Amino acid sequence: MIFQHHLAIFTLLASAAFAQNSIKPWEITRLVASGAPYRGNLTCHDPLTTIAVEIQDTNEYPGLNSTGSRATQCIVKSPYCSPPYHQSFNCTEVPYGTWTFSFFPSDEQADLTYWSPGQSFVLAFRLLLRERGVWYEGQASFAVGENMRGLCSAGGVCSFRLKEELVPLYVNQTGAM
Repeated sequence: MIFQHHLAIFTLLASAAFAQNSIKPWEITRLVASGAPYRGNLTCHDPLTTIAVEIQDTNEYPGLNSTGSRATQCIVKSPYCSPPYHQSFNCTEVPYGTWTFSFFPSDEQADLTYWSPGQSFVLAFRLLLRERGVWYEGQASFAVGENMRGLCSAGGVCSFRLKEELVPLYVNQTGAM
């Protein structure tokens, strides 16, 4: 009985170590940050800005239903005057797990009461493998002029996207049980 208990613990630890060492980075294949022009206090709390990201998971998870789409879509629409920093949002479903993402300012000194698509930001992703109760998380920073480009129209509509030469952008992740 003790041998079986130790064998089960060893098997669990070995599979966790294998999973941790063999995890491939996630791939961001599309990212767009856009927004309509700020028109003053009357529209300050309308959801006029959008971040849309597609992230691809190229990992195989033995024993899990990993057939079907390996990509998830994550979208958040927010107002200029109360951005949803530090809130978790659901992404589209995948057969083997649940994706969520959060939006953060890239500078801890940033004004948290305002955000426009041209400002730098950080996206944090989390994947929960439902059947195993294991989660992985990773994050990436984005800034216009660094890994994003775009423009604003004369009317004030702005759209920035991940630079084509950086696609896919790799996101390394860590895991926990």
